[in-house]
Amino acid sequence: MSKSVDQLVQTLDKEAEIYSELLTLSKQKREAIKNQNIDQLEVMVGQEQGLVVSLFKLEEIREKVVDKIMRDEKLDFVENVTQLAQLLKSDDRNRILKSKDQLLVLVKNVNDETRFNQRLLEEKLALVNINIDLLTQSGIDAGTYGKKANTEEGERRNLFDARV
Repeated sequence: MSKSVDQLVQTLDKEAEIYSELLTLSKQKREAIKNQNIDQLEVMVGQEQGLVVSLFKLEEIREKVVDKIMRDEKLDFVENVTQLAQLLKSDDRNRILKSKDQLLVLVKNVNDETRFNQRLLEEKLALVNINIDLLTQSGIDAGTYGKKANTEEGERRNLFDARV
């Protein structure tokens, strides 16, 4: 049994390590967003995607290890790792719960950081849209000509139509 528990703890620890990398990357993304560094953001998104693929693989491994522990312990059903740990001896339970708790803290931190970055991105995009609107905004009659083929007086021009 101990070998399967070791595998489960190692898998949880490896997931925590990847979430720690994601947290570091998310903090770097915050700075890239603030600095509007699109090239750096693209690189970071690629790195994130690689880490997410690794997490999916680790999740599959974790499911297989949990299934093996359940077969070894002759358990029909457990809802989660916590419930599984509660059914094991105290040393194994403590090791699993410690790794699981560390992982949960990191997942929450990454989630919080991701939400913050999303809000920051939305704010930056809103500012860009406002700037675009201001740059392209024109009066109602802008771009229309009077009978003599000249622009009517008092009309507003957008910045793209203005002469320097």
